[in-house]
Amino acid sequence: MAKDKRIAELTDDLKRLQAEFDNFKKRIEKDMAERTKLANQRLISDLLPVLDSFDKAIEDAGKNDKYGHVGDGLQKLRNQFLRILEKEGLREVKTDGKLDPFVHEAMMRELAEDAEDGRILEVFQKGYTLGNKTIRTAKVKVAKKKEPELPPQTEAAEAHTDSCDGTRDECLDDDTEER
Repeated sequence: MAKDKRIAELTDDLKRLQAEFDNFKKRIEKDMAERTKLANQRLISDLLPVLDSFDKAIEDAGKNDKYGHVGDGLQKLRNQFLRILEKEGLREVKTDGKLDPFVHEAMMRELAEDAEDGRILEVFQKGYTLGNKTIRTAKVKVAKKKEPELPPQTEAAEAHTDSCDGTRDECLDDDTEER
């Protein structure tokens, strides 16, 4: 009997140790996955200026390239580089709609009669997301709707409001009697 009891205790201890070890392995794997994800995010964030440089070089080559070969070559290199980053989950922030403060940063506001309030007018720097996380907001110029002009006040109304110091008694018209 004592032997059977001791065997049962040791079996329980072994099962408990096995479960703890399995949980430990899962924790380590999860931690390693998080560290890898964070390292990838840092690396991709560090590579974004290279992507910006490609965009600027392509734009400049389009203006100055006599033969068009340089711009085409740069565009192919940029696309290849972008495909590699997209495999890791990088996505460009869309800038063809209204301002979204989670993925856009308004650098300027401009009065625009032909655009609705909050519409993105120009992109200064592209923004990117990695998975569900924004790693760089898009820097944009946003439309501001022109405020309607107020009708001008009459001289009598201006004189009356200028002489009123805000108290009820002094703001009453001369012909109005206090009740």
